[in-house]
Parts: sequence; structure tokens; C-alpha cells
Amino acid sequence: MKYIALVLICLVTTVAKAQSTPLLAEQKVELNAAQGLPLGEQISFDVQTSKPKMLAAKLEGWSHIKVTQIKNRGLSLTMRNKSEFLGKPISQYSAPSFVIDTDELSTQNFISGFAESIDNTKGWEPNDLAAYVSGYIKDTTYIHGFNIASVVAEQASGDCTEYAVLVAALARGLGLPARLIMGTVIVEQADNVASYGHAWVEVYNDGQWHLLDAALYGDESSQHFYLPASELENEGPGYVMSLARGAALMSEAITNLKSI
Repeated sequence: MKYIALVLICLVTTVAKAQSTPLLAEQKVELNAAQGLPLGEQISFDVQTSKPKMLAAKLEGWSHIKVTQIKNRGLSLTMRNKSEFLGKPISQYSAPSFVIDTDELSTQNFISGFAESIDNTKGWEPNDLAAYVSGYIKDTTYIHGFNIASVVAEQASGDCTEYAVLVAALARGLGLPARLIMGTVIVEQADNVASYGHAWVEVYNDGQWHLLDAALYGDESSQHFYLPASELENEGPGYVMSLARGAALMSEAITNLKSI
């Protein structure tokens, strides 16, 4: 087993969400004064971030996300509730790595468990991967920080980062390119809107990228809007630095949120 120093992306979570919903720290979110609920499928808002130009450059890689203004401490943008990465798969997205260690026994056993659970007469769809990981992880907890796939496969516990790592490992183990994304999820419920730091996975299948979120699989919220900030580019032993660079791009607050 690999033993590494774990670094928490977020140390603080809201009391209401702790130990119940596998999200990272809640962020400030404010609706436009004239905006009520429900929201439409396309929204606009201002996002506060310490590196607006770098985030704007990153967002060019996704469809249905448009930056309309770059400010000193943030961006104005529009987006739909469904966006798709525009890049093509590269070899890294399919290979075992230090973080997505599909070559470890515990990870291989986990992947085999999924294969054995599938009805061979029906096959499987990408979203079945999120469903399987959602059911596999039994203990929602924030104590781990960021565990690698083999450890998550053994412990079956964690927050959204562990869910995402395990989905990526499962996808790669099945021959599908996968990349881990960090960013913000805006969650619309019947009577309020909340925003959280989050992690999810993009999996390439049948010529397109699919957003898979095992942490929120089956969540009964009205809508989820996913605002990416970065991918985990360095999956080697120095991955902590990649996490730190990605965290610097994530939104700190969302304001003036409205449907368009």
C-alpha cells in the first residue's frame, strides 16, 4: 500500500452538511434581487476568484460556458446546467497513475466487483459507474483529505474527492479515458440555492465526454450547475501541488445569479 502525506483542500464544512452530503466547503451565493426560483437551464452570475484571467482561460475548454467580463477579482459569465469538455483524450487519461492506481490489487478487485454486478444482457452506460461508486462508498466523512484510489477501494469512505477518484479508476479500469475535475457546483433546491467546492469526473465514451458525479448521484435537488476550475493534471507523487494550483482558481463567492 502507498502511504502519503494528505493535504486537505478544505478544512471547514458547514454543520448542516457535515457527515451527510459529500461536498466540500459551502461558498457564498446570492441571487439577483429580481430573481426568484426556479431557475432556468441557463444562468448568468459573477464569480469571485483570486486568479480571474487564469480561470477565464481554463473555461474556454468547455462548451456552454461563456465569460462575458473579466474583472480585478472575478468574472461575469453565462452557463448552462450541462456543459461538455471540448478537448480530446490523451494517454494520461487512460493510464494507471500514483493517484488513479488501477494497477493496485484493491483497485482491481473493486473494478472486478463492478463487472460482476452488471447484467451482461443489458450492458452498462457511463452513468452506471457513478451509481456503483455512490453505493460502494458507505461512510461519508471529511477526515481523509484526498485519498488515492486503492485506499478508497479498501476503506469505502470519503467526501467528493474520494468519490471522484474511485469513479476515475473504475472508468480507466474499463478502458474509458477519465479525468478528475475540481470546481464549484451550484445546487438549486425547491426553496433555496447553495454553492459548494466540489470534485467530479469527466469520462470519454462514444466520442464525447460525460460528466459523472457519484457524490451527488440520486440527489433530489432541482438542478446542478457545474463550474469547472481545473483538472488534476499531475497524478504523480507531487499531485498535492496540482491540487493547490486548482484550489487557487476555484470560486470564492457567487453573486448576481439569475436566469437568462
